[in-house]
Amino acid sequence: MDFDELEEVEGDASAQKSAADEKAAADRAAAAEKLSAERRAMLKKEEPQANGANGASANGAPPAPAPAPAAPKLPLWEVVGGADKGGILVRDGESTSSTQLADRLSTGARVEQLELKGQRLHYRLSSGTGPAEGWISIALSGKDLAVPIREHVAVLKRDTEPRCAAELQKPPVGWTPVSMPQLQEKHMKVAPGIIYMIDFPFNAELLQKMGPAWLTKAFHAAGSIPKDNKVKTLKNIKEYIGGGNCAKLIFDVEYEVPAPDLHTQLFAKIPFPLAGNTLSDRMASSVMQSGSELGEINAQRLLESRLPFSVPRFYFGDVSNETSNWILITERIPFDQKDGDRKVDPAYDKMKDWELKGTMEEYYFLLTRYGAMMAGMDKAEKLAPRSTMDSFFPPASLRPKEMWGMKAESTGIGEKEFAMKIKMGADFVGTTGKALFPAVCSTPAFLQKYKKILAISNAYTAEMNWWCNRNPDYIAWSHGNLNVDNVFFFRDADGKLDLGVLDWGGARTDSMGWKLWWWLYCCEYDFLNANLDAMLDCFIKEYEAYGGPKLDRAELRWQFTLSALQQGVGLLGAVPQIYKMCKKTEFATITDRKDPRIAKNIDGKNTLRIYIGTFINICNMIKDWDIETQLHHWVKEVCAATGIPEKKVTVE
Repeated sequence: MDFDELEEVEGDASAQKSAADEKAAADRAAAAEKLSAERRAMLKKEEPQANGANGASANGAPPAPAPAPAAPKLPLWEVVGGADKGGILVRDGESTSSTQLADRLSTGARVEQLELKGQRLHYRLSSGTGPAEGWISIALSGKDLAVPIREHVAVLKRDTEPRCAAELQKPPVGWTPVSMPQLQEKHMKVAPGIIYMIDFPFNAELLQKMGPAWLTKAFHAAGSIPKDNKVKTLKNIKEYIGGGNCAKLIFDVEYEVPAPDLHTQLFAKIPFPLAGNTLSDRMASSVMQSGSELGEINAQRLLESRLPFSVPRFYFGDVSNETSNWILITERIPFDQKDGDRKVDPAYDKMKDWELKGTMEEYYFLLTRYGAMMAGMDKAEKLAPRSTMDSFFPPASLRPKEMWGMKAESTGIGEKEFAMKIKMGADFVGTTGKALFPAVCSTPAFLQKYKKILAISNAYTAEMNWWCNRNPDYIAWSHGNLNVDNVFFFRDADGKLDLGVLDWGGARTDSMGWKLWWWLYCCEYDFLNANLDAMLDCFIKEYEAYGGPKLDRAELRWQFTLSALQQGVGLLGAVPQIYKMCKKTEFATITDRKDPRIAKNIDGKNTLRIYIGTFINICNMIKDWDIETQLHHWVKEVCAATGIPEKKVTVE
């Protein structure tokens, strides 16, 4: 059923935007377009005055000769090494055995790149002290001595708001779940997207083939470049697997009319190939999680100008309901590089917090604060009117109690299936992988507690889902997986940490306790255990400050815990995949999470490390948080609230 049909079923009063909503949106769009027009006019004034239409100047004199084209800017580098030695060595030639010059190049100096040959840079001094020209090494023994400086391309909300406002005026598109036979038959077909109704590429070969002409058409359709501009060249296309949800592309473009607010280094997310090591991943994303890419594309195309933090600038995104193929093109984040006056951190990965270039407190409290701000703005309708948000991101969580599937019998996986899976999970915790867990986790008493808690959690699956979503105060639209690998961190010239947000798959309206678990589940456990209450307090404070209601920490923490237990049940089915990625026999010699056999990405994906790290975190929570007692009291409370009898749960 598409959105128009849904409106007919539900009635005009509940589904259509109010006249006030329409007027407010139109006013915002008009105001934003006025601001953007003012900026364009300001930029135009700065350009040289053109000759008259007949080729003469304004006073009738012959036209002046056209100015010579400006010389291209040379790449800039900043010296970051040698602080303890007064700078870095400079030589008069490319060879490291050439003559060493008398003076060192000062730390913090900026230089222009004349030549770059491997690790040797021929430079000309731009600022700082040292020889005016020479050769330096940019790295030594794995340590940077000089780093490239990229000119920061600022994405101003006043420039992106007209595009966002126009997109929000369009009717939402519907999505029909994709079947496995449909995926297998159609996955290599080029088909139109459901948003912009044009064909699109979904791998490097197709992007190369469709080329600059397609990019121009796509960017015009999305409103991300002016109609009088176009993509002139496309080059340096590279496809790779990274993370756990999709394949990636990076490529460079040139525009016919270069502009300071248009990025030339671009990034795209595309589906996994339906083959080889990503076969099961593609089936999971396109069938089991069918349509999630639409939410990610919508978050960026609709809201980039209204969010309280940076997001990569949106250039194009679409998905085909026929084939399940999709593409999302944005600016490319310059990870681990100087970007104007800011320094971008490296791209981090889940479950590797030991790599953070600062304290965990600094990073995770910042994540929590920005997530709360976003959710509070949604509650206050500062992102878009409620009816608009609900039309693009249907809030499945807001439904009557009787529609949650709660009943006297188990609402989780079947008894036989659960028995098989809990046996595998307990064996992994208590025997195969026991060296990764606290010693107590391999004792019979703990394993019995572990099995009992997850058995209850499985039996009350629907009841847990309802509980977390029963109170509208705790329900908001927000990012679904705000982990350190789904943001980019950067520091300003004073070293202050800030962030921008990536990877909007799973952005939807539902329990914020659930979301907080998915934001924080990859923390190091000792940090999570020591700081969870403080992070929840941080969330509650910012959520209220940005327009949300006052929340109760105990309730929010219990929603967080119930969400963790639900993932604990889901993880039981991951044990065979763990052994597929790391043979069961290998665990006899694996003693900690940093062992490269489980710490490194497998086939470019972080899945193994996440599965194991989450097993460890949940077992630690069961060990320390007295969850068994809390769960016992909650069962009585939820049964009283729903009118269902307590369920009989047995554990072998």
